[in-house]
Amino acid sequence: MAKPLLFGRMEIGRVYNIKASVVSNSWVHRGVLSYEDAVIVSGKPYWPGGFVVALALTPGSRGRQLDERELAALEVEQGAGVRPMKKGELPALVGAQEYAELFGMTQFAVSQASRTGSGQVAEADYELSGSKVWLLDTVLAHAPTTMEMSRKKIWVLRDEVAAALREGHYEGPGSFFSQRGNKAKPAPEGA
Repeated sequence: MAKPLLFGRMEIGRVYNIKASVVSNSWVHRGVLSYEDAVIVSGKPYWPGGFVVALALTPGSRGRQLDERELAALEVEQGAGVRPMKKGELPALVGAQEYAELFGMTQFAVSQASRTGSGQVAEADYELSGSKVWLLDTVLAHAPTTMEMSRKKIWVLRDEVAAALREGHYEGPGSFFSQRGNKAKPAPEGA
């Protein structure tokens, strides 16, 4: 399968020449985008490439204009070969939180191993909105190396987590988008 084009908030901002904050503060608020259309990886939303490209308005009209050069550059950077329209068309994705769950480790341990460049953690398939994202297949292919390089052999692949991620019913850490700011505050009592 060809690698899909993916967008986080920063990538959307890049191809539409807007600030990344406009994506969540305006586009989501006005219904241009929905978190329902995104896959949630380590608590962050990522939208399928074809879906985001289709948001562009007709060239010359006012509003959302796609920067074709930035889009082409992004596709090259990601090595993307397809533009999926729906999140269901995306392969299983893993962020640092899911990576940690796969091996029974902490997110900090995954981040630390990734930063050292020791090879214990697979090379990320994507750098999206400042976060590393892997295809599940990449992580699983690298699992023997991860476990072999583990001090005291404490990194052990958890097959049940891998199966849940592959089948799309993973509900562990990182599987949901947590609201921030005012939306995260509980309603006052008596309201």
